[in-house]
Amino acid sequence: MTLRQQFSLLTGLLVVILLAGNLLVMVMNGRDYFQQQLNARAYDAATSLALSMSQVAADDEVQLTRLMDVLFDRGFFAEIELQRVDDEPIYRRSRDTPGDLPAPRWFMHWVGLEMIPAEADVTRQWQRLGTVRVVSHSDFAYRDLWAMVRAELIWFSWVLVITLVLLQLLLNWLFRPLVRVERQALAICERQWQVQTEIPRPRELRRMVLAMNKMVQKLQSIFTEQSAMTEQLRAESFNDNVSGLLNRRGFDQRLQHILQRGEEHSGVLMLLQLQNLSELNQSQGRQLVDDVLHMLGAGLQRCLQEYPAAFTGRRSGSDFALYIPCADQAQADALLQQMFSQLATSVLSRRKELIFHLGGVFLQGVQDDPVQALSCADAALRQAQRSPEGRAQLYRSDSSSGIQEWTAGEWRELLTGVLEAGALQLQFLPVISNRNRRLLQFEVFSRIVWQGETLSAARFWPMVEQHQLAARYDASIVAQVLALLEQHAPQKGIRYCINISPASVLDEQFHQWLVELFRASPALAAHIALEVPESALIGIETALARLAIQLKPFGVTLGVDQVGTGSMAFAYLQRLPLDYIRIDGSFNRGLHQAQDHRFFIQSMVQIAHNLDLLILGEGIEEADDVSVLRQTGVDGMSGYFFSKPLATLADAHAWQLPADDD
Repeated sequence: MTLRQQFSLLTGLLVVILLAGNLLVMVMNGRDYFQQQLNARAYDAATSLALSMSQVAADDEVQLTRLMDVLFDRGFFAEIELQRVDDEPIYRRSRDTPGDLPAPRWFMHWVGLEMIPAEADVTRQWQRLGTVRVVSHSDFAYRDLWAMVRAELIWFSWVLVITLVLLQLLLNWLFRPLVRVERQALAICERQWQVQTEIPRPRELRRMVLAMNKMVQKLQSIFTEQSAMTEQLRAESFNDNVSGLLNRRGFDQRLQHILQRGEEHSGVLMLLQLQNLSELNQSQGRQLVDDVLHMLGAGLQRCLQEYPAAFTGRRSGSDFALYIPCADQAQADALLQQMFSQLATSVLSRRKELIFHLGGVFLQGVQDDPVQALSCADAALRQAQRSPEGRAQLYRSDSSSGIQEWTAGEWRELLTGVLEAGALQLQFLPVISNRNRRLLQFEVFSRIVWQGETLSAARFWPMVEQHQLAARYDASIVAQVLALLEQHAPQKGIRYCINISPASVLDEQFHQWLVELFRASPALAAHIALEVPESALIGIETALARLAIQLKPFGVTLGVDQVGTGSMAFAYLQRLPLDYIRIDGSFNRGLHQAQDHRFFIQSMVQIAHNLDLLILGEGIEEADDVSVLRQTGVDGMSGYFFSKPLATLADAHAWQLPADDD
């Protein structure tokens, strides 16, 4: 029962008790008054009638009867009787009329007027002739009392109604600050820091609102300080403070995770070197060189904006590295030449007297050695420096000639054919709860099966985005997951997480497709989770928030993948309506040997839990990393240490955590 209901009930009960007591006292006093007046009137009538009869002869029965009739006909008396000394009595009594009662029987029974017969002697001189007995009629009293009670009940009812209405108005005014406090508390749960500007006048409510505002400001300050500290830790550990890019350690770490995580990769690794940076430092000074490096870092980031999964870093004073996902060697060569052209016509133009070269190597497979990959890219860079024709060179080896390549038109034909044929193959990777070692989620991976060959998303997705088919592919994956869940009922409380492209988030048609899909399967929608990479949030935050609002009625949850790889401040965790975040695998690989990684993850756990977000770790492959990651307090984890992606949904539902890993 709410406080408002309790106040209303207690107030109504108090008013009813007061009015009932007042009514009871009024009825009792009225009964005593009427009873006293009726008995007194009967006594007066008996005395008067006896005096009148004393003047009539005792044997004049007609005259005596007339005297009694005159008094009886007034209707105020129920009984008049003359009992003569030596003769039969003369009666005058009213008749009972049950059909025309002056008041309800229960009321008459409850009030119970007691009419006392009044007697007076009829005498002549010293001789007693008889006795007159008079009883007052009570109908008038019952009728008047009942009318009074009805009037009082009507009045009391209006008083009760008016009292309750005024009470509700008063409570609305008094509880208005409490409602705002409730909204303020709920807003905190929704990661919104609201401060009340309307301070109530009542002292108790005023102190409560001021205390709540102070708490909100304190929580916001704690969250801001914690986020800033975590961002500073990430920047100091993995970023170069001059160029604003990843430092050598940060770049090598992410590259190693991509090349050795056990999943197929496909991309181009580029090395960029400025040749005359040292001469520029000697002639122009360090500050100018720092400005050039900062300008180059900003230029590289602009060039990679259209490739959300790409990343770049500064490996040494004049050496930079880039990694861009691509489909095949032909696209890798095109990307290398495109990057050289963009830099040569912008931040590294000849007018700025800056000479640079680009070397790259196309990487595709399940496992690659990062050291070997960098050596091949460095060899291509040396070839570019020796080539008189150009300054961008892609490394080519004899083994690369066996890699199947398609033209852009062939890729488009392949991808549209897959969509039309529904040749997408889904795999499911279990996510284990850190609390009870039970299933928490399934990550959904997509593969293409075409002409007997299986292509991973790392190979075909760059071409999907290049041909602007991302929205159709993402919608197709969601539709296929829902269709599989129709065939195999989802497990209770399990979410199926689908990573969607930033291009899909920006596509309004994709929003409509999702709404239609979830509207057709509302019971299954609550088992779907959509996630986007953190590195893409800069350009899609507004569209992502709009998509979350559209999907909220269906129970679809929203998450952020690859946390730690983006450049946005962690304040987005507060702004977006998220349900979970997933720490990038590059931070979890070798966690037992990296104290700064552990501290970063622990800080993210505190931030996430303060915002009621689940925090998950991915890419776990070693038992030592599992043990340390569990100690950080994450809510769940996944990786090849627990299981490889399962080929069918039936296998996923039948999967159980091995006893050795429990």
